[in-house]
Amino acid sequence: MSGVQEAQRLTKEKSKCKSQIQKFYAGKHILLTGCTGYLGTLILEKILHTCTEISKLYILVREKKNMVIEDRLKKLFESEVFDRLRESNPNYMEKIVLIYGDLNKDDLGLSPENRRCLIENVNIIIHNASIVRYDVKPSYVLRTNVIGTDKLLQLATECSHLEIFAYVSTAYSHPSNIIKEEKFYPPPADLKLIGDVIKADEENEAGITNEAIRDITGDWLNLYPFSKATAEGLVEAYGRKRSLPCIVYRPSIILGAYNEPIPGWIGNKNGPVILFRALRGGFMHVLQCNENECNMDLIPVDMTVNSLLASIWDYVVHRETHEPQVYNYGSSDWNPLSNKNLQAYGMEIAHTYPSNEMVWYPFVVQINNFYGFAILFTLFSIIPGILADLIFLLRWEKPIFTTILKSAILNYATLRRYLVPERILKTDNLKRVLSLANSADMKEFFFDLSAMDWNQLFQRNNRGFRKLLKEPLEPSPAALRKYRNLKILHYTVLGLLVLFLLNLFYRITCNIFSLLA
Repeated sequence: MSGVQEAQRLTKEKSKCKSQIQKFYAGKHILLTGCTGYLGTLILEKILHTCTEISKLYILVREKKNMVIEDRLKKLFESEVFDRLRESNPNYMEKIVLIYGDLNKDDLGLSPENRRCLIENVNIIIHNASIVRYDVKPSYVLRTNVIGTDKLLQLATECSHLEIFAYVSTAYSHPSNIIKEEKFYPPPADLKLIGDVIKADEENEAGITNEAIRDITGDWLNLYPFSKATAEGLVEAYGRKRSLPCIVYRPSIILGAYNEPIPGWIGNKNGPVILFRALRGGFMHVLQCNENECNMDLIPVDMTVNSLLASIWDYVVHRETHEPQVYNYGSSDWNPLSNKNLQAYGMEIAHTYPSNEMVWYPFVVQINNFYGFAILFTLFSIIPGILADLIFLLRWEKPIFTTILKSAILNYATLRRYLVPERILKTDNLKRVLSLANSADMKEFFFDLSAMDWNQLFQRNNRGFRKLLKEPLEPSPAALRKYRNLKILHYTVLGLLVLFLLNLFYRITCNIFSLLA
């Protein structure tokens, strides 16, 4: 073999050991929205930590609660989630361009200079910003999630070097589909209807009524998935009619981190976190679901970020058509988790790491019938909750039971709508991306759900959960004593209940035989 051939072989082998995805992002100008949210924080950290050769990362931030954008950015980077970034890349701020922007404002609130800068430089737009909260005006949700997306798409059409517009949606944008394919579905509304709803909400001092919202959203659970589905329709329209290179990325329910930047890191107390807190603390004991048939589609936040960045790479590098594309990411089609197994993992953690705020011994009953669920929920949660808070009040302590229970019920009511038997989120596109990735890609951008261990994920998330609630990582002696006493009390009550029922059965049986004699 000649020296030239040997050099070519070595170069080829060396290139195989480099991450293709990292090389793709080298030199890129990226615009990211929603960087201060849960998912956005990890997108920001991952790009700065792993894709160190990017040219610039433009982050769109709005003022909030009288905090200017510089202060919001400073507060964001004080989080421990950026610790490894500070160690590995201390000059990371040189890559960041902070831009004031607001999806609710005309022209996105951009100054002429900033708009021109984005138009002339941006290669990749990752639109992650959205309003998830349910306690804000409908017009604000629709302006941000729909109108704001439309304005950002308009900006994208003006970008002279744009390679892709990536819209982060949700796997539940069309919740009525049992099998959700990686395709676009008809949107529930157009811009005219959205504009009419916004106008009606803003012109009425009391806002639009809940009944009117239910009439508008129809089969959709609330305005959040309704607005995301509508925005997906806008992305598809821009892709097909204006030839804008774009994708829709649909993640399912996002948990804490599996590996990075901190194993088990959890960024907020919403959704599954609140529900687990209620179950672990003995505040809640009954769930309405078939434990064997229902799957909870859960994914770690770090693997979500990795799969998003891999999807962007795939579409730009490997796409054979200019048509917009959809990438779903969820575990139901990849590494399904039944409710029965989820309950087992959760209860194991609850019993191994008891909480100081525990009010009863943790146990869970899953029942499919709504009326049976309502009766048991009242007996096991609502009545004990009211009694427990009365005891707190008599002791001049702050009642916590009903507050936590109310929050858990609201979050569970949302999650329960997604617990449909045999619901499958198809993930063929990301499985294909996985087949194209080399070993370096999988090391730096790990997103293979089939290689993830559920028990390990929940054990790590438990540590993140305890840290989030400012609890010690190991249970305190007081918590262990409380757990032991509540366990004794729980089984004593069960034993007395069984004796009472046996005695009742015996008396009824004796009376029947005496009548027959």
